[in-house]
Amino acid sequence: MSNPATVIAAGGVVWRQSRGDRQVLLIHRPRYDDWSLPKGKLNSNEHVLVAARREVEEETGQSVVLGPPLGTHKYDVRKNGGIATKLVHYWSAELTGDEREFEPNDEVDKLEWLSVSKAARRLSYPRDVEMVDNLDKVLPVTSSLVLVRHTKAVKRRDWEGKDTLRPLTDEGAAAAERLVAVLGALGVDRVYSSDAERCSATVTPYAVSIERHLHLLPEISERGYEADPSGLHGLADRIWKPGRVSVVCSHRPVLPALSRELGLKVGKFSPGDFVVAHRLADGRRLLERFTAPKANPRTR
Repeated sequence: MSNPATVIAAGGVVWRQSRGDRQVLLIHRPRYDDWSLPKGKLNSNEHVLVAARREVEEETGQSVVLGPPLGTHKYDVRKNGGIATKLVHYWSAELTGDEREFEPNDEVDKLEWLSVSKAARRLSYPRDVEMVDNLDKVLPVTSSLVLVRHTKAVKRRDWEGKDTLRPLTDEGAAAAERLVAVLGALGVDRVYSSDAERCSATVTPYAVSIERHLHLLPEISERGYEADPSGLHGLADRIWKPGRVSVVCSHRPVLPALSRELGLKVGKFSPGDFVVAHRLADGRRLLERFTAPKANPRTR
C-alpha cells in the first residue's frame, strides 16, 4: 500500500511590540493539552499564503498580516490508514490593530502573549521553538514588495486592436480575482502597474478591494521600456518605501531589468507568477517565489 500524499499546512508566529519588548502569541489545544503555534491544512484550491493568514486568524481571533518566511516543518502523520508526510510553512505574522477579544472553543481554549524567551520554555515542541527563534533573523522589516507578471492575456495573434489594450482571458481574470486574497494576506497597501490593460486588470481587483488608487507607470510597460530603458532608473526609491508594502505588475520582457533596478535576483515568470521580497534593517533582502494563484498552488 502506497503512502498517502503529502499534507500541506501553513501557519505563523504572531508577534507584537509591547513596551519595547517583542512578544509572541501561543495557543493551547485542549485535545492535545499542548502549547503550540497556530497552523492548519490548506483548503481545496487555497493558496498557501492565504491559508497561513486564515489559520492564524481562525485559531487566535486576531487580525494579522504576513511578513518574511520563517521556515518549514516536515514530519510524519497518520492519514487514511497509512503514514503521510506533513509539510508546514510558517511566516512571521504581525498583529494589526488592537488585540481582539478571544472566545475559547473546542480547538483552542487559551491564548497567551509571552516574551520570546518565555515562549521558548512554554512551547511543547522544539520545532516550534525554532520558528520563534527565527523571528530575530528576519525582523525588523523596513519595506516589502510583490513583483508580479500579469495573469494570462489574450494572445497577440488573436487580438486586432492596440497591444496596450489587449485584455486578460477569462482564466486570467479569474486568477486576478484570486490574487486579491494573496495580496491582502501580505498587507499590500500600494498598487503599481504598467499602463497596459493586461497589467492594470491584474491588480485592479485588489486596488478596488482596499479602496486605494492604482498608480500607472508607463515606463514599466513593454512600449515604454522599449522607447526608453533608462526610464526604470530611480524606481527603486519610489517603490521600496519605508513602512509600506507595494505590489508592482509588469511584463515578461521588462521584468528582468525591472528586477535588477529593484535589487532583486529573479528568473523567468509565467503568467501570474510573483515574487515577495522584504528589505530588512540590516540591508538584506529576503525573496520567495510563488506560482500564480490557482488550484493546488505550491511555492517554489
